[in-house]
Amino acid sequence: MTNVEARIRSSYGSLSDTERKAADYFLNHMEASYSLPIAQLAQEAGVSPTAWVRLCKAVGYEGLKEMRKHLLVERMNEPQDAPEDKRYFSDLNEGSDAAQILQTVSNTSIQAIRDTAKMLDQNALYQAANCILKAATIRLFGVGASALVAEDLYHKLTRINRYAMFSRDSHIQLSYSSTLSARDAAVFVSNTGATQETLETLRAAQQSGCRTIGITRYSKSPLAAGCDILLYTVSPEVYVRSGAMSSRMAQLMTVDVLFTLVASKDYSAIQQPLESSYKICQTHRVKE
Repeated sequence: MTNVEARIRSSYGSLSDTERKAADYFLNHMEASYSLPIAQLAQEAGVSPTAWVRLCKAVGYEGLKEMRKHLLVERMNEPQDAPEDKRYFSDLNEGSDAAQILQTVSNTSIQAIRDTAKMLDQNALYQAANCILKAATIRLFGVGASALVAEDLYHKLTRINRYAMFSRDSHIQLSYSSTLSARDAAVFVSNTGATQETLETLRAAQQSGCRTIGITRYSKSPLAAGCDILLYTVSPEVYVRSGAMSSRMAQLMTVDVLFTLVASKDYSAIQQPLESSYKICQTHRVKE
């Protein structure tokens, strides 16, 4: 999946009805969307040319010309011998056998990681890493499945002697959001970017003047609008019964990349804490 497709799919839920019609046409007729003039595209999709322009701007491009340019560059650089597997895991269904489930779930997780790797902006990663390195404390926020990801980053930062704070209890998160200062950093994890508890802590962080980092899917979400630095993830649509699966994998990969970048930029300082935390845990392993 190209970045253009990923942005459209991730933003789909926040598009207007006419923008969705243009998005549907684009996703189902990509070759035509690339070659046809905008007036003909509008006629084919049953919308106005303005709707196409609004769609392009909604996913981060100035207009159709710029979106087509990015699409062309990406498609030219795609490996020709590694076709994308379209068999996404969509939802929990009765009667699926183990082999089918194994194939579809693994395909979806792999695709989410690949698409997120394409979407992640290197400048944003460097900004986030520098923000964490300079912060007096790093406060982490997330609820539900996103709390698992926030806790994973908390564990990693603790291993390199960074003063990080995290609790799965949303009330405790709210408490430590209220004591943030401009010297701290706040990291928010939310796939939708619209979780009420997370947004409440974001508002407290904004009032403190601290730097804010958001790990969320590409969309016009309240979280994306409110954070200073954004690390965008991409995953196939999450349905009612399946819950957070591929989105969690995309978030975990993003956290791993961010942590590794933080560690590499300050390796001389974190080498000893890493070794110490590894050695002390070895005493709890059962000897064979």
